[in-house]
Amino acid sequence: MVNQLRIFSLLSLLLIAQKAMSGESWIDNILSSPVLGIPIVSYSPETSWEFGGAVQAYFVCEGQDKMSVVQAVGAYSLNNQWYIRPKGTIYAGRKNNWVINFDLSYRNYPNIYYDLGNDFVLKDGKSYGSQQANMRCYPLVNLPDKWYIGPHIHYLYEQTSFTPSASMLGIGITAQYDSRDLIYYPSGGIFFKTSLLHYESLNQHFSRLQSIQTDLRHFVPIYKSLIFAWQLKTEWTIGQNSPFQLIPAIGGEDLIRGVRAGMFRDQAMMALQGELRFPIIWRVSGTVFAGIGDVYNLTNWQWRTPKVGYGVGLRLKINKSNINVRFDVARNNLYKSWNTINSYSFYFTTIEAF
Repeated sequence: MVNQLRIFSLLSLLLIAQKAMSGESWIDNILSSPVLGIPIVSYSPETSWEFGGAVQAYFVCEGQDKMSVVQAVGAYSLNNQWYIRPKGTIYAGRKNNWVINFDLSYRNYPNIYYDLGNDFVLKDGKSYGSQQANMRCYPLVNLPDKWYIGPHIHYLYEQTSFTPSASMLGIGITAQYDSRDLIYYPSGGIFFKTSLLHYESLNQHFSRLQSIQTDLRHFVPIYKSLIFAWQLKTEWTIGQNSPFQLIPAIGGEDLIRGVRAGMFRDQAMMALQGELRFPIIWRVSGTVFAGIGDVYNLTNWQWRTPKVGYGVGLRLKINKSNINVRFDVARNNLYKSWNTINSYSFYFTTIEAF
């Protein structure tokens, strides 16, 4: 399932067509509304075309200086996939005392499974049916010097057509550092988050496991609205007989764009990506990006050619919190010919990849 809400709507087309380059307009007033309801038309290689609707609420809690967002989305794709997903990030308490993150979803999602490992020659996927419920929550308390810490709870249930049902409960801790000036499109600052979770199988079909995740992002202002952003992300899963849904993977709309999501999956994942963000005109900006990464088995570490994704994109700012509609075109290093459909990817979505 997609990691972020995807939106490419008629409302966005109206924005592009608007001739006014400055000043308030009726479209500006709509986008400045605290509650925004919009249709969804999106595309990615994992879903094909997708149609649905979304409601997003933006607000600032009393005593806060950061924007909170709560959103709910439902969509159906031409691959016969559908899902509903409420999620949000709420900054609460005086002086940003708390950050409450939650992400709930239910999906009926036919998909493609790829065998574990980083050998591209072996990547012949097979289709499977899936029904999944996913619940994640981690409230973080604010510590001095922009640090946050708190408990992390994750529950996953999935019934697939080729594996036993997975019912896994993970409990752990998350620590976070955040000096970004803006949350959704920073022009400067550092974001760091690390999580340690212990998972138990509630139906005894899989063994217990531990998951360690680390995410480091740095946003470097170069000149005015010219920004260089980079991210280093790692994930490690320790345990045998683990459900593949909890095993680290690369690819998709957020991590190594251009590589199909889930094509490469194993016990350890490491990825580095960066992009140059630059203004174009009015609310429109652009980006040039590239990423490199791979997955590895902890007991049989095999070095392969790293997986590379690169491309260009356009951004359209849709509100005053600098939330963007984004369109990315990406290519990978796995296929030499542009005539191969898996050699490139298109993404319509909102929220930056990182």
